[in-house]
Amino acid sequence: MRFLDTYLAALLARASSLISDEFHATLARKKIPVLQWRVLACLSDGSLPMGDLGRVILAKQPTVSKLIDRMEAAGLVVRQEDPASRRRTLVALTPHGSTLAAELVVLALEHEASVLLPFAPETAKIFVDVLRKLIEQHSK
Repeated sequence: MRFLDTYLAALLARASSLISDEFHATLARKKIPVLQWRVLACLSDGSLPMGDLGRVILAKQPTVSKLIDRMEAAGLVVRQEDPASRRRTLVALTPHGSTLAAELVVLALEHEASVLLPFAPETAKIFVDVLRKLIEQHSK
């Protein structure tokens, strides 16, 4: 067996790429760019500061700013002043953005269910919990 067939980081990257590519095909059919989907998904639970948004969607700040400009022009998001800090800008979904996000989240959940179908529910839960713990440990 090759080293990369046993190395955790390589396995996580390959699994992520394969699973993401499946869902990205769905997005492509709907003409939704991947980063736009990530923003919609992130903001579906509420507004976020621009800096936090970049970390969650895995994009650098200049890319996030341009993306938010395009999404704002398309009527999907709005920028808001953060009431807690005038120096921070929050990004929130518009009603149109919320509707689109809700539709895409349903599709993402269906895709996730198909990915986890071969596993017993308790195994799938453990798997997701372990991934969350890995992310938490390495986000510090």
